[in-house]
Amino acid sequence: MKGIKGDRWRYKPKQNKIFPISRTKFGNFLDCQRCFYLDVVEGLKSPSMPGWPLNSATDEMLKNEFDIHRKNQTQHPDMVGIKSLQNVVPYQHKDLNQWRENFQGFKYIHKDLNLELKGAIDDVWIDKKTNELIIVDYKSTAKNDLDEKKWINDKYTRDFLKQMNFYTYLFKKAGFPIKTTFFYIVNALKKNRTFNNNMKFQSILIEYQPDTKDIEKKLKEMKKLMDSDQVPPPTEECEDCLYLATGNNLINNE
Repeated sequence: MKGIKGDRWRYKPKQNKIFPISRTKFGNFLDCQRCFYLDVVEGLKSPSMPGWPLNSATDEMLKNEFDIHRKNQTQHPDMVGIKSLQNVVPYQHKDLNQWRENFQGFKYIHKDLNLELKGAIDDVWIDKKTNELIIVDYKSTAKNDLDEKKWINDKYTRDFLKQMNFYTYLFKKAGFPIKTTFFYIVNALKKNRTFNNNMKFQSILIEYQPDTKDIEKKLKEMKKLMDSDQVPPPTEECEDCLYLATGNNLINNE
């Protein structure tokens, strides 16, 4: 049936086979249980979305840039002078490229829940004094005023924070000590500028202390929902639920 995923991509309630749950899927559960269930269990395909080629380009260039410092075990210039990054360099690990690969990512098998939890990270740094790791996420934007406090408290940033919480949880469950996380943000400068086949960026590092205390509880709630045969009610704040309900009402009232 068009619009419905094949059995390979759907969870069968109470199945024995390990099922993969990505950082995005877990985030979907936190946002709207109904949409999550319709996707993961019922197999309803979401409408396709365009890619973000400019963001992908800056991500790739940043990875190449930090890989030079990774090879030489030197600090990137933007790390210099930041107290919490005093002894920090990019982390060397044989599986790093896999951790950074979409559809691969860093994986942890949660045996109690029979789930393969995973997420693709952008970078990992290490404090050479304490051997603690720092998870790093690259973000590209174009704001006239990029203020650290405003950015971290912006409602559109909440998903980014949830993302870091989940990554931290995975690494800790796999036995890696995590010191903190950072967002490395490159902000395209556009005010009072012309293009001239050239873009300039302002870079800023924003530290975020991740919060993982509720993730295990939420994962158990998620798995309980996956093993249920009841579709949850719509979420009031969910735009997708509102769209589906409104469209259904329009059709039924014709």
